[in-house]
Amino acid sequence: MIVFAELGQIRFQVIGSPQAIHSQRSYDYAEHGVIEARPRLQWVGSGLERISFDILMHASFTDPAAQVVALGDGAAAHLAMPLVFGNGLFRGYFVIESIATRSTQLSAGGNPIAITVRLGLREWVPDSGLGSSAAAAIPAFSPLALVSSAGAALTLAAGASLVPEGVTPLLSVPAAAAPPTALTMPGDVPAAVITRSAPH
Repeated sequence: MIVFAELGQIRFQVIGSPQAIHSQRSYDYAEHGVIEARPRLQWVGSGLERISFDILMHASFTDPAAQVVALGDGAAAHLAMPLVFGNGLFRGYFVIESIATRSTQLSAGGNPIAITVRLGLREWVPDSGLGSSAAAAIPAFSPLALVSSAGAALTLAAGASLVPEGVTPLLSVPAAAAPPTALTMPGDVPAAVITRSAPH
């Protein structure tokens, strides 16, 4: 069956399409009092998007109870997950904010045959500070970076290196003989000059 959407590792396989998709985005304004005049509004910023799905999960193509448990596990993890639709559209990162279920059909033994789920998602925006060197996470391994043989040219005026912390430079790479291009070919960097630092 075609996957309608994926939230992290959770797949939404539904009959047809969801019964409803609701999206809400707010725009925040601060109100400033003005003496002997009407207040003024100042735009503060855009609010986070909220999306809710009304989804029917049926035993004919999935295990409704297991799907509800998977959603609960995803919510309990408190992690932002990418929301990607079946047509390839990446909507952004979202956290599960609410889960409401309604069993619409049960077997004689009480097992759910069909469950309607209202799933509430709230947008998660990466911290803009993550782009700065102070807030950037240093990986457990040392990624590689290219440094030309004229290493002094790769420092800023204040003496700070252009190679970020936690990155191992490639040493003694000859300066480029031609203008740089967007493509790097396999022979551009000799294997003999690739070095790795010891793990931190």
